[in-house]
Amino acid sequence: MKKQVSTSMIAKEAGIAVSTTGFILSGKARKMKISEKTEQRVLAIAKDLGYVPNALAKNLRRNRSGIIGLLYNHLKHHWADESLKGVRSVLGDTEYSPFLSTHEFDVNLLEKEVELMLQHRFDAIISVPFKEGKKTYQRIIDNGTPLIFLNDTLEGMSDVDMVAWNAREASKTAMNHLISLGRKEIGFVGWDDGRRMIRARVEAYRNCLKREGIDLREDWMRLFPLEADISNHVVEMFSKKRRPDALFCGLDIYGIQVIGALEGMGLKVPEDVAVVGMGNQPGSEFPSISLSTVNSPNESIGAKAASLAIELIEQKQSCTGSRHLLHGDDLVIRRSTSI
Repeated sequence: MKKQVSTSMIAKEAGIAVSTTGFILSGKARKMKISEKTEQRVLAIAKDLGYVPNALAKNLRRNRSGIIGLLYNHLKHHWADESLKGVRSVLGDTEYSPFLSTHEFDVNLLEKEVELMLQHRFDAIISVPFKEGKKTYQRIIDNGTPLIFLNDTLEGMSDVDMVAWNAREASKTAMNHLISLGRKEIGFVGWDDGRRMIRARVEAYRNCLKREGIDLREDWMRLFPLEADISNHVVEMFSKKRRPDALFCGLDIYGIQVIGALEGMGLKVPEDVAVVGMGNQPGSEFPSISLSTVNSPNESIGAKAASLAIELIEQKQSCTGSRHLLHGDDLVIRRSTSI
């Protein structure tokens, strides 16, 4: 195994003191009044020898790791990839790098990942909040590590800063689109997660119906687990004599299943049933699906969260309770609502 290049090896090659070499490699040549000629010679030697700076030692001196942790529920949908892209767009020109992990809705795995991040002195943690993880999130706060919730928040944790899509306004956009088509019998399918931004979709659905004087039918409002196969439930809903003429789907993954189930029953989309989703996820644009939807500002959410993390680090605060709701209400009209 090749020996790791050390400061003393570079000093020996350059014919100067180890302390002088150390000052140059740590960027203190100007401060220590070392000549530019000597500095450039040492840096060239370091490069030729393949020197890799000891980040651990450097970070111990300044009491920072240079790492911002990202804790996601999962990586199954494009939301994670796009929000990560936003994080990278901000961190790219800074001294910070992202470290991505997932807990897959497992509270024990969440605890393990958070403990790892705290032990390695991560400078901040950006997390998609998990309802069962309140104790673990409180540990982050008690440790003094900045914590930012991504795309939602949790009851009883209002002190934690949050960056999220304004799901309420986006849901209104989707509902207003269906109403503008003259649809009066509108159903809803969505995720049964109880977090605030998920509930906002249901609340917007109810409020839009009430505003228009349209009766709410509880049997037309269905909530499911995230990865549920809802096809049979859709068939059951539309097998009755009175059925919806439109469906608002709180996530595109449900909208895609809805279209398949309806067309499998011989119903025409959108002639018989108009369908609109949320998120503009990959697959919604396929010609066989062509789901109308509302764009989610995923990259902007990630970028804002990263900027906020840096602010909290620099201010030496773990949380301030700020709320940042980003608008992403651009309607993408496709075949599922376009006759």
